[in-house]
Amino acid sequence: MEELGHDEDQPEEVKLEIAAQLPALGRILHDQQQSSGCEPEDGSNHLLRLVNLAVHLLEDEEERVVLASQTAVLEIAPWLDHTQLHETLLPSLDKLMLCPEHEIRSAVTQLYAHLGPALLSSSEGYPAQDADAIQGVLMQRVLDQAEDMDFQVRREVAIGLAVLGAALPAEGNHDTLLGAYVTLCSDKVWAVRKACADILPEIAKLAKAEMRETQLLPVFDKFCEDVSHWVQTSALQQLGPFISTLEAHHIPQSLLQRVIAIPDLEVTGDEASQLRLATAFNFPAVLASAGQEKWSQLWPAHSKLLLDREPAVRRTLACSLHELAALLGAERALADLGPAIQELCRDKHADVQEGLVNFFPALLAKLPCESRASFFQTLTQSLSLECATWRCRIGLATQLGSLASLEGLQPDILPIAMMLCQDPTAAVRSAVAKQMGRVVCALWPFQQAKQGSSITQAADANQEDESSQLANGVRDISLHQAEDLHQRTQDSDMQKEIVRCVHSLVSQDAYQLRQQFVEVCYHVAKACCELQMTVFRTHFMPAMLILSQDHIANVRLALARILSLLHSSELADLPEVLGTLDVLARDKDPDVVNCVKQPPCHKIEPDIC
Repeated sequence: MEELGHDEDQPEEVKLEIAAQLPALGRILHDQQQSSGCEPEDGSNHLLRLVNLAVHLLEDEEERVVLASQTAVLEIAPWLDHTQLHETLLPSLDKLMLCPEHEIRSAVTQLYAHLGPALLSSSEGYPAQDADAIQGVLMQRVLDQAEDMDFQVRREVAIGLAVLGAALPAEGNHDTLLGAYVTLCSDKVWAVRKACADILPEIAKLAKAEMRETQLLPVFDKFCEDVSHWVQTSALQQLGPFISTLEAHHIPQSLLQRVIAIPDLEVTGDEASQLRLATAFNFPAVLASAGQEKWSQLWPAHSKLLLDREPAVRRTLACSLHELAALLGAERALADLGPAIQELCRDKHADVQEGLVNFFPALLAKLPCESRASFFQTLTQSLSLECATWRCRIGLATQLGSLASLEGLQPDILPIAMMLCQDPTAAVRSAVAKQMGRVVCALWPFQQAKQGSSITQAADANQEDESSQLANGVRDISLHQAEDLHQRTQDSDMQKEIVRCVHSLVSQDAYQLRQQFVEVCYHVAKACCELQMTVFRTHFMPAMLILSQDHIANVRLALARILSLLHSSELADLPEVLGTLDVLARDKDPDVVNCVKQPPCHKIEPDIC
């Protein structure tokens, strides 16, 4: 391997593969030495030979080889002892810094910056007494390159300062690092200044409050007025993270004004979109740092971003509305964010709706309970089959369990759940089936609490009407039918309506919906482990067992699989269950028979919320 690695005539692919294999070889050698407790028999240190080969490959012209070699050095270095590190590895890297090629010097500068954190974070652990020393040695090597004649090396120094700073102890002395950073911020090459702008928040975390105000704030203002558009844009993209590092009551009004002005900046192209996206992403952090009293100033900028032509910006805002609502409080969030929520619910872009749906339970939980139903109804109307993609509907299906537990939504959940249970997309039906246990568990006591009826009383009433419920199932439920069902849910016994709606799947012509009924029953059974197993046995199990006679094999197979999962539950020894298993064991379909004959599964556990 050493011969191949040093052979300049070898193809780049060969050298790349050699560099990529060095960490794995190093791990093998290290483990062997650890297990034997001694060095290799020939007295040479093969680990050191591996790292020397990696250092040699740093000089390769192919960038992929250099990157793989850097990785190899960083992974093998923690296994070297103090002498090998200071007397062999570091001098070898120092020698490369004398090379005329700036690519090599840049690569070594990157290594200097990352080597300290790699040593300290290694699972092997670097000796505590050497930690401060090695950090100091490596930092000085990085700082020595701050005056390199090539701007690409100086840019790597700027980037490396953030890496080094993150590894330094919070209580340490960072004056030298901060001084070097401030100097690089005035570099004559815009690429170096841009690199400094990119890491400003990381550097600000290391600085004391006084230095942030006296040195870093002027640096930021200078970036914003830089002659380079790239530097200006990078600085503004870091504005939110930079503000979050400042003391809450010491945020200059000038910084807030820059946030407010971003939606109105006359810039175009990808950089402008990225700037608005960064502003949208950091809006909650800015408000958290500035305080609720500054919301009236920030609100116009937020409203303008909600109208941004880029879906990514609107999606980012949709994903963070719940964080803003938590900061503002329920009443103010309803007043100021309510119109925005309604608009985002109606957004025509699937990515925006999907972002809103994913955090909808968290958002509604921060709003007054009497307002939740209105937002939920607006969203579900926009997610009807005619308007939304299946990804949005599967997102809503995934959130139904959490939504059902929110006060004020119970009458609205069941009709939407049934609409999704009959969705044409299998992934949506599967997602909602997994949530139906939580939905039933949340809705079942709802009418009980409202009317004072008990689960047992509802069970007796439902058992008498079971046959009529099966006969009068809802077919091909649509959004409009779901709205009618919503009205009936408000006026009738919730428990009866749950049973009637779920049983409606049994009477469907499409076998997929009867199969869906079996899946729903399984998850209801899991939820009833926490509620009351008699609820499942009385209201859901009889109709499920009837499907052992279904003329579609896939339905019978689904039933066989579910019964095998229920085998170790308290239902396993019931005569009706045993009788159904006996029928399925004699089924004409071999897959059904094999499923029944499989070893019983473990006891069912409640779904994890």
